[in-house]
Amino acid sequence: GAFVAFWYFATYKGLEFQPVIVASSTVFILVISLLGITYSVMSASWDPDDDGSSLGLAEFNVNIGNIMDGLKRTKENAIIRDNMSGMPEEEVQRAIKALDKRDERLKKLSKQEKRLEEMNR
Repeated sequence: GAFVAFWYFATYKGLEFQPVIVASSTVFILVISLLGITYSVMSASWDPDDDGSSLGLAEFNVNIGNIMDGLKRTKENAIIRDNMSGMPEEEVQRAIKALDKRDERLKKLSKQEKRLEEMNR
C-alpha cells in the first residue's frame, strides 16, 4: 500500500520522495503486519474445547509457554539422542519409559490445573 501511494504521488502529483523514506515506510508497514499476524496466531486458543477471550492475552501467555516447553523438550531430546548413541538397547528402553512416565505426570498436572481453574470460575 505505501509503495503504491508513493508511486502515485510521484507519478501523478509530481512529488519527490527520498528512497530511504519510501523503503523505511514500506518495511515499517511490513513489520507491523507480521507482528499482527503473529499475535493473531499466538493469541488464538489452541484448545478446541476453549473459546478463548476477545483479546487473547491469556491464550497468548499459554501458547508462549507451550512453545517454550516444546523447545525445552527438543533440547532434552537432542541431548538424550546423543547419550543414547552408545547405550545398550535395554538402557534406551528404560530411558524412554522414564520419559513417558514424566510426560504422563505433566499431563495429569495440567488436567488438574484446568479442573481447579474451572472450579474457581
